[in-house]
Amino acid sequence: MTKILTHSTPFAAAATATREPFVFLYITEKCPLRCLHCYMGERLDRERRMTPAYVDQLLAALRITSGQYKVYLLGGEPTTHPQFGEILDVCKRQGYKAVLTTNGLIPARTWPSLDERIDSFSFSMDGARPHTHEAMRGPNTWRPLLASMKRAVDAGFQTRAIFTITRDNAADVFAAIDLAEQLGLEMLSFHYFTPTGLGQDRPELQLDPAEWMRLCEQIRDAAAGRRVRIFYPPAFVEASKLADLRAAGYGGCTARNLERLAIFPDGRVYICSAFFDTDLHYGVVRDGQIVPRTDAPGGVTELTLVNQVSANCRGCPHGSLCGGGCAAYDHLDRTLRSSECDQQTAPVCPLWSMPVEPQATEHRLIDLR
Repeated sequence: MTKILTHSTPFAAAATATREPFVFLYITEKCPLRCLHCYMGERLDRERRMTPAYVDQLLAALRITSGQYKVYLLGGEPTTHPQFGEILDVCKRQGYKAVLTTNGLIPARTWPSLDERIDSFSFSMDGARPHTHEAMRGPNTWRPLLASMKRAVDAGFQTRAIFTITRDNAADVFAAIDLAEQLGLEMLSFHYFTPTGLGQDRPELQLDPAEWMRLCEQIRDAAAGRRVRIFYPPAFVEASKLADLRAAGYGGCTARNLERLAIFPDGRVYICSAFFDTDLHYGVVRDGQIVPRTDAPGGVTELTLVNQVSANCRGCPHGSLCGGGCAAYDHLDRTLRSSECDQQTAPVCPLWSMPVEPQATEHRLIDLR
């Protein structure tokens, strides 16, 4: 059990636990939905998938080279994979904890195969009301999601929901906290929408930095003392609070440290979800091993991009605290570019999230993160 300590600042003790090694396996690109904000983009139309043998080879190598012990199974929708049960068996045989990331449209015939094979669920929820959720994800998606979340909770699975906040569903944020509490979820994780993938032509859905910072303050107020654990990404921080953020565990761009390996059926390996729908991948899988690219046009990959530092950052007194902003914002020309930072409001990695403090009870977060 990992205990998160209480502190007086809004960024208190957010990351006292040791970083957990995990890997994201996109075992299939098939999905019945086309969510407006999905970062998978055109991949969803290809419907490629991994074989159980491929997964077996990957997990064996990653356990040795990187120390991973947890695997997130994603898609597309992973439960659509025709060999999903066999892949779960591979994960268990390899000694991995398995987290199923799902839209909740889980066929009845699939549920029996989840017992003793899944360690936790991560449900995608984009509203606290049917019309809000379905405006983003499509018709007839709300009731199955609720039913799946209730079934998972009732069966004793560790459960969380992921809520990607856009301008269209921001009004549901606080009702979503109430709903998560009522359902008995252990965690509700808010994400910041960045226009990539299917969402690249919808920049109007993105909250600007000032709006996001105000909303984060409101989330902290609304979530304090709740049983359900609330996580959110600061994404933008006043320069005067950067030291607090660092003290809370923020270490800069997660991609620079290869913290979030995401592997796809075509063998591409990414380290930042903002680049999933591009050809800038960090590396490729060869014979079960992850090999960094050496053949990228101009030598440009995710790793070279995230290690570039704006001239504006080099002269900034806060540069070492914010970590040079977000390379994805810079390269994709989205939101607050490091070169345009006024050195008062700093962009930070939107993939890094922190819990609301204080907490009223301990939670099994180490198996949910």
